Amino acid sequence: MSNLVLIFLCLICGYLFRRTGRLLPATSQALNGFIIFMSLPALVLIQITNLFKTLEFQWDYFLPISMPWIVFLFSWFIFSQLGKRRGWSRARTGSLILISGLGNTSFVGIPLLEAVVGPEAVAWGVLIDQLGSFLVLSTLGLFVASVYGKSRGAARSPLKQTITFPPFIALVTALILGVNRISFEGVTAEILQRIALTLVPLALFSVGFQLQLNFSTLKRYLRPLGLSLGYKMIFCPLFFIGLILLFKIEVNLVTRVMILESAMATMITSAVIVSEFSLDEELANLMVGVSILISLATIPLWDKLIAIL
Repeated sequence: MSNLVLIFLCLICGYLFRRTGRLLPATSQALNGFIIFMSLPALVLIQITNLFKTLEFQWDYFLPISMPWIVFLFSWFIFSQLGKRRGWSRARTGSLILISGLGNTSFVGIPLLEAVVGPEAVAWGVLIDQLGSFLVLSTLGLFVASVYGKSRGAARSPLKQTITFPPFIALVTALILGVNRISFEGVTAEILQRIALTLVPLALFSVGFQLQLNFSTLKRYLRPLGLSLGYKMIFCPLFFIGLILLFKIEVNLVTRVMILESAMATMITSAVIVSEFSLDEELANLMVGVSILISLATIPLWDKLIAIL
């Protein structure tokens, strides 16, 4: 559970450093810039190319891998419609799609899976993260962010913003290399790995740095925050439980992991993307912090419910 300790430490440090006034308000933008241009591309390159070295696709993988794609597409549909009906700004609507549709199936998800289910669940968690959540973020996630927001710098079309975004360029490069069974070795691999390791602590520090935890902020965002939490942590797992019951799919390790991963907290990197595309940063940071705390209690509860099926 050392990952969970690191989560709280980095969030708290970011939050406290902002209150001391020792760091400039623009610190989070500098950190997010490093993440977007260095940390995330390095992670994409090393993870995707390594995945191709070991993975041989089987039809058993289809259901768990499809889960993050379904969650994101539903989020896109639901929150885009709610945004129109409630008159939300494009920044708020785009943020809600991203923070509700992207789950933390790796840094939070895998330690929780190991604690609740056992070490045998980790491999399926990694598969869901790499071929599901990771690819959704790098493709649909970036596209939605570019549609509803605007990347810092010159105004460009959503498609151009997406295909010129560093993590997407890294993804295309990694896929080309991976298909040709080319991976990074030696010093290059070590450098990429070390850069990639900076992503989570920097992203968490940045989220904590921007986090506004007070009554007035919670009151202002209570409705959209509640809708996002309700979708991510209640509706999604219930949907997949219903799907399993409807089609009489066997409840086994794979389906158990899939349901639990669908109920995980918001992806940390989604808040960085929200910030980079000038969406609703305050809401995104609040959702990341609150959902991580809530997931520590809800994931064990969902596992108990699955055991009844």
